[in-house]
Amino acid sequence: MSTSLYEMMNKYLADQQVMFIKLHNLHWYVEGDAFFTLHAKFEELYDQTAAIIDEVAERILALGQMPVANLRKALQMTSVEELSDQGVNSKEAVCKLAKDVEYWIRDSKAIVEAAEEARDSVTADLFNGYLGEYQKLAWMLGAFEK
Repeated sequence: MSTSLYEMMNKYLADQQVMFIKLHNLHWYVEGDAFFTLHAKFEELYDQTAAIIDEVAERILALGQMPVANLRKALQMTSVEELSDQGVNSKEAVCKLAKDVEYWIRDSKAIVEAAEEARDSVTADLFNGYLGEYQKLAWMLGAFEK
């Protein structure tokens, strides 16, 4: 595994670990007309994120590398913007998530490209799967915002 692919995957893992907490924040603090819809969606997404964290960490381990496994280091590596512990209206919550999803799409594409260059089709397949889900989520969030 090339160092850059490992670093990209580990940063992605750190981002997902911080995003797991951020999605809980949105789940707990979302307010407004769409509360019930978004409360349930954010729970679905943090459950999905937990599975992604495990899959990516295990893939890194399978490739003989060490995944980031502590929050302090993840916070140093992440580009995810944390939220305050306060209410957030439905529209703002969706906008914040939509911004993060754009990063997920970008980062997944970059990892797929790096994995293909490294002739690592298993990692490319894994991240292509994430990419498809993120693109679908971006479309749904865009439709929700209208």
